[in-house]
Amino acid sequence: MIRVEHDWWKTLFDEVYLVTDAPFVCNPALTKREVDMIETILHLSPSARILDICGGQGRHALELARRGYQSITVLDYSNFLLDRGRWEAAAAGLHVTFCQGDARAITLPTASWDAVLLMANSFGYFVDAADDKRVLTEVVRLLTAQGRFLLDLVDRDVALRQFCPESWHEATDDIVVCWKRELSHDVVHIRELVISKTTGLLRDRTYAERLYSPEAIRALLTEVGFHHIEIQPGAFVYDPAQGTDYGLATNRMLVTAVKG
Repeated sequence: MIRVEHDWWKTLFDEVYLVTDAPFVCNPALTKREVDMIETILHLSPSARILDICGGQGRHALELARRGYQSITVLDYSNFLLDRGRWEAAAAGLHVTFCQGDARAITLPTASWDAVLLMANSFGYFVDAADDKRVLTEVVRLLTAQGRFLLDLVDRDVALRQFCPESWHEATDDIVVCWKRELSHDVVHIRELVISKTTGLLRDRTYAERLYSPEAIRALLTEVGFHHIEIQPGAFVYDPAQGTDYGLATNRMLVTAVKG
């Protein structure tokens, strides 16, 4: 049985993560396609105030800034990823604000954002399901009246049909990653082994993610105060046959909701 630390997410997202997940999180072409979808769905004005929660190094925020959006803030817990994002923004001459915080209790002003993003399968990380609700309650608080929320997450039903208990990925010429997965009550527990062909084991970590069906996420969003909820299954589908393992992120749904 794979055992997962309660606060695994506090330390996982570091320089090794940017190597193991590079095909997903360090992929400019993929990021551009995802930002195309953000623009198509939200129809934001260049002056819209946008908050990207759990935004990591700001790959979506930086691309939005390149496209002329003027007021973008990234919130993440990982200081390593935030520093990486600040460096990338400075190098590109882009204005994006990066701030550190816990998505369950965000120290940003109420009703200050026209749109909130929670992208790239970054929802469902907490051991206690009530914490997922706390995140969504914070999103409601932060949005202006009629502000819009865009949530990008794994579709539970698809994930169960395509569940793979073990997969391997060659991250670089030297580094290989093995993911071992176990499923229990709609929570996937994952053991990640990162191995260097030259020096041996680099990382042996575990983490977890709670899966939501379209019906379950609609009910949760309604409960915290959203309306006009629209769900687009299969919004992001990546073919594993192309040689890249995106893990649970291979097939994701996009959910949009409006603050009531």
